[in-house]
Amino acid sequence: MTSSANARTLGMETPLANEIAEEDATPTTDKNWPLSPSDRGALKKVGLLVCLSDVIWVAQAGIIAWVAAGLLHYGLAGEHVASEGFEIGVADLTYAAIGFCLLAYVRAWLQWASAKQASDVARSAKQRIRKEFLNTITSTSPAAPMPDSGTVSVHLAEHVDALGPYISRFYPQMFRVKVVPLVILACIVPFSWLAAVILLVCGPIIPFFMALIGMRAKAASSRQQEEMASLGSTLLDRVRGLETLRLFGALQRTVDDVEASGERFRRGTMQVLRIAFLSSTVLELFSALGIAFVAVYVGFSLLGDISIGTWSAPLGYFSGLFILLLVPEFFAPLRSYALAYHDRAAGLAASEKLRGLMEGLAGASGHPALETKLSSPASNSSSNEQSAGGLSAPHIQVTGLSFAHGAKPVLDNVCFDLPAGQTLVITGESGAGKTTLLDCLLAFHTPDAGLISVDGTDLRSLDNDKWRQLLAWLGQAPRLFHGSLQANLRLAKSDASQDEMQAALELAGAGQLLARLPAGLKTQLGDDGFGLSVGEARRVALARAALRTDAKLFLADEPTAGLDAETASDVISGLRELGKTRTMLIVTHDPKLLDLADQHIVLTRSTA
Repeated sequence: MTSSANARTLGMETPLANEIAEEDATPTTDKNWPLSPSDRGALKKVGLLVCLSDVIWVAQAGIIAWVAAGLLHYGLAGEHVASEGFEIGVADLTYAAIGFCLLAYVRAWLQWASAKQASDVARSAKQRIRKEFLNTITSTSPAAPMPDSGTVSVHLAEHVDALGPYISRFYPQMFRVKVVPLVILACIVPFSWLAAVILLVCGPIIPFFMALIGMRAKAASSRQQEEMASLGSTLLDRVRGLETLRLFGALQRTVDDVEASGERFRRGTMQVLRIAFLSSTVLELFSALGIAFVAVYVGFSLLGDISIGTWSAPLGYFSGLFILLLVPEFFAPLRSYALAYHDRAAGLAASEKLRGLMEGLAGASGHPALETKLSSPASNSSSNEQSAGGLSAPHIQVTGLSFAHGAKPVLDNVCFDLPAGQTLVITGESGAGKTTLLDCLLAFHTPDAGLISVDGTDLRSLDNDKWRQLLAWLGQAPRLFHGSLQANLRLAKSDASQDEMQAALELAGAGQLLARLPAGLKTQLGDDGFGLSVGEARRVALARAALRTDAKLFLADEPTAGLDAETASDVISGLRELGKTRTMLIVTHDPKLLDLADQHIVLTRSTA
């Protein structure tokens, strides 16, 4: 029962669950995930801005080549000079400088705007993905298998962060690499078809080799992220169990395990870096070869040693310099795309892991998602509202209830009738399905057969959120969170006053505990109620349940398990007081709780 109770606290009792419960919890099946349609539209605008900034360089290169060609051909001594048909004077040089500076300013603004917008899209996407991921976890039935906290934290932090560079760098570069090289080729072709051919040969080799290397990069990034998740889970698990490890003399073995996990992560990181360095070498080799070939061709053409490669007239100073200034810009998008390919590899690996975990949680077999269901037909709407939102204790009827975990039957034809305001105590051997029965009442399981009715209305037709507002819950291993005592109590009632909280603690037999705490209700508790004993934590949890004055059905799972006689007696007294105004169902092995029972049933292990 403990694992189910622990899982329940993750789904039901965290304050964060309340903040994000309104969002749709089902992960998208869009092939373009993790990008939303608005993200894709914004990234296209980013790509357009990047392309415009590169196209502006074509005009700047033309200005530089025009001015430099004139200076190289005649020199500048104040007289009027000419360059390949262009006449240049001092005034022209002034205008050229002003135009160049204006274009540089516009280009710098476009680069800044594109970088900022790409960063904004990535940040927005990461926030949305984190919310979607948290929604999936908090909306998954607590009765379903849940990932460990270390895995969740690594996915929320590292894996989501890995999507940032993938979104902000790779997508704009993908758009840029499709447009800018073609524009530059179109500008070079009128001057030299041979230079264009050289670029056409060298250019596509870069993305081709990047694709080959990227296959290995994605696999390496995936393995590295798996080791990162394993290391995070190992560290969190060992830190939480440090006391147990110390008592069993397993500290050194634990240190060895953590070191081994860290070494695997180090090797995975180095493998990713080796692939990155290899791809950088390939990238620089082919881009340098392409630039060198064009430079050699232009140089020999200007010397008159090569006369081929142009349409008619040989290359002059202007056309040669113009081509040389554009060639590096031809390779710049290809180089940026190749560098962003590593971000793509890490992003795809992280995306697959996030999506796989989310779809696995959302599709947990036999465990309904914790989301508001559509009401049954309109004729029952008033009955549903009365049952789920009314102030009177409900009448619970269970008829022929059966449930199986896979092929293993757990509950078989369970029946009972619990009138409003009465207490039912359920006992039975471990594995008889007592906690599973509670999960069915909480709508965490969908029964395979049978009916649960609340005041004569089928539980499946009720709004699950409103139904759970009717419930108060005390688990075998209640979760207390890091924070003050009053913050933990106010999880049940956010506006609870000091007097109400003190009264609830008195009812739970925790009055003396409150008096001993150094700061009273403002005393800070550690994770999982660190600073309180098991019995004290159980009393605080009972007080928290008592604050749910609007809840008229009280469910308790082994409320006295592991407690000493005095603490168990205090808890039983508190339950007796709560049962005066509520319908109550208690699962237990403790015979002392039978004194509270108006009814008592014994579950036996199903052998069907």
